[in-house]
Order: sequence, then structure tokens, then C-alpha cells
Amino acid sequence: MTNTAKGWIAAISVALLWGTEGSLATLPLSVIDAKVLVWLRYVIAFAVLFIVLAVSLFFGQSPTKSRQVFRFSWQNRRDVLKLFLCGVVGQGLFSFFSFLSLDYITISENGVIQGLVPIAILLMGTLFYSERFTLTQMGAAFIALVGVTLLVFSPSSSQQGLNIGHFICLLSVVSFASVTHLRAQLAQKYGGAQTMFYQFGFAALGFFFYLLFDGVNFSGIQLLLTPSYKLLCVMILGTCVSGLGYLVYIYGIERVGVDGSSMALNLIPVSAFLIGTFVFNEELTILRVVAMGLIVGGMVIFVRPSSKKHQVALSVNN
Repeated sequence: MTNTAKGWIAAISVALLWGTEGSLATLPLSVIDAKVLVWLRYVIAFAVLFIVLAVSLFFGQSPTKSRQVFRFSWQNRRDVLKLFLCGVVGQGLFSFFSFLSLDYITISENGVIQGLVPIAILLMGTLFYSERFTLTQMGAAFIALVGVTLLVFSPSSSQQGLNIGHFICLLSVVSFASVTHLRAQLAQKYGGAQTMFYQFGFAALGFFFYLLFDGVNFSGIQLLLTPSYKLLCVMILGTCVSGLGYLVYIYGIERVGVDGSSMALNLIPVSAFLIGTFVFNEELTILRVVAMGLIVGGMVIFVRPSSKKHQVALSVNN
């Protein structure tokens, strides 16, 4: 098997995996608060990347050997602040709003809105980094938004029309997109694995203090004391979806490039839609299928490789 084929398998696999996030969070959220789940997720992800980096260093295969080694110092304070923002906002608040929205909207709707991340990233680039939408991208974004509208107002929806859950989920997308350019700058300087390690750490630390000040009851964490499907879901979220999922994403980028990996990420809403339909028995109608087709088609056009288009690497949305 060629390296390119392996890269495509990695990119497609991680996209399908990231599409399971909403469904994996459903069971744990029935017994613990969304803030507690976010904290647990990033504690586990931080531990996973710590082990991976330690093992790599032990065997002399450091993923940071061609990059600078990040150090906490006064001279490095700007990068420390950037990592803090990427961790707390781009990871922590991203997950928190996503999990919170599941109280109001379906898993399919959550996955579809998350799939709009590329549009949000370019919008942030337009507002703060002098990037511009092309006519093709504007048309593709319009097609995708028409699909989202059809899905939200679909007669099969248990709560037809917009509700607070859609806006909360949109806040999740904005949280991730708002720091993606900072994340890309840090990854270029320090390497992807090293920067994500610190981002996961800041996310876990930030939400730990948030829980302390908010006075959340930690008794629900007792679910970790006995084996259960809820525990399994938490472990998969932290270990596979966040920790190892990012490493697989890097592997895919190295072999098929940012354009190819970005194209594969369009499978995230498809994965969420299929899981919501066939596992959680969300109603399947022709209108919902058409809506999904418009969304995925619009996003494929939006991220299509172009020599005139500047792209920012989507450094994990999980």
C-alpha cells in the first residue's frame, strides 16, 4: 500500500471518528455535567499525548526534533498566552458548547453545524487576517447554509425551527475557528503534537478551576469507579477522538496534504447524520437527505484545492 493510500485512510478514518463526538457524549451527559465531561476529556487527552511524546523521546524519534522546544518563560509570554487561548477557547469552550447544545438539538444537527467550521475559519481570516472569500466559496457557503436551513426546519425535526441549541452549537464553531490561525502559527513554530499537548493541558487546567469556582458536584465522576458504557464513551472521547485522533490527522496531512485532509473532513457531518439516524433512530426523510447532500456538496466545493486560495491547516477540531 502506498503512503498516499495510507494517508487517505487516515484522513477518512479520523473524519468518521470525529463525527461520533455527539453520540459518544450522550451517555456520559446523562450522569455528569457538560463542564465535568470537558475536564475529563482533556485530562485524558493530555495524558495520552504525554505518553506518546515521552515514548517518542525515549526511542529517539522526537516529533519536535525539527522544531523549537516550547518553554515557559517571560520572553515566551506571547506564545504562552496564545497556547492558553487555543486550549481554553479553541478546545475547552468548543467542546463545552457542543456538549451543551445536545440538550436542545439532535446529534445530526450538532454534527452538521460542526461541519461548517471551514466557513467560520475563513470568516475569521477575512475579519482579522485580510483573507478573502472567492466567488466560488461564497456560492458554496450559500449552498451549505441552505442545506442547514432545510435540516433545521425539516418537518421530521422533534423541535422544528431555530432554538437556543443551534446558537449554542454555533458558539462552539466560533470558539474553534477564532483561534485556528493562532494554532497554525504555533504548530509551524513548535510542531503540531507539542502545541496540542499544551493546549490539552491548558483546557484541562482551565476547566478544573472553572469547576472549582462554579461549585460543581463531582460525585458523578463515580461512574469512573466501575466499568460501564458511560466510562467507555469518556475514554474514547479523550483517548481516540482527541489524543490519538489528532496524531492520525497529522499523519494524513503529511501524506495527502492540507487540501486532501480538509476534503475528508466533510465526512464529519455525514458520520454524525448516519449515527443519529441508524443508532439513535432520528427520522430519515427525503428532505433531510437532500439537506445533507447540499451541505456536504457545498463544503466539498468550499474546501476544493485552488492555486488562488490560501488555506489554513485545520489543526484538529477535537
